Amino acid sequence: MEKGSNSGTKNKESKDKTRKIALTGILSAFIVIVLFLESIVPTGRLGFYVLAGFILAVVMLEAGVKLAWAAYVVTCAAGFLLIPEKLNLLPYVLFFGIYTMLKFHIESLRKLWLEILLKLAVFNLFLWPAWSFAKVFLPPSFTEGAMVILAGIVLQVFFVIYDILFTAWIRYYFEKIAPKVRKS
Repeated sequence: MEKGSNSGTKNKESKDKTRKIALTGILSAFIVIVLFLESIVPTGRLGFYVLAGFILAVVMLEAGVKLAWAAYVVTCAAGFLLIPEKLNLLPYVLFFGIYTMLKFHIESLRKLWLEILLKLAVFNLFLWPAWSFAKVFLPPSFTEGAMVILAGIVLQVFFVIYDILFTAWIRYYFEKIAPKVRKS
């Protein structure tokens, strides 16, 4: 009797692992499709990066941290292979994808003040090289003096709003969508 229950447990674990790997593959394909759409759609492009990050969060919630990191690496590699304009991938590779992964690790600390500090540090680590790159294309009046400070403040506010919306998405997913996904 014990052998039968043991093999049943192994079979269930095997099916669960297979389900997680399959779900990771499917959602990774969706991320690549979203990133490809970002490269061909003329407007609303930032929303595609956000959507890609949200999908990656679902991988983490459903399949775990290891498969989510694997999905991040795979989607970055597939994006570089399939998307014609490689620069379009940089926001996902350098911020939206990696922030999704880091958000989980940061929030697992369960110390609000430290979470806020680390999240802002991550954002500013991305912002500094992005700003250095962007100022090459912006007129000097936007890249000097008070405009830099104003832009920095506005971008910090947008980031905080993004993080709040991201947390709301995760909560919504857990409450409304996950129970339906896990039934199947």
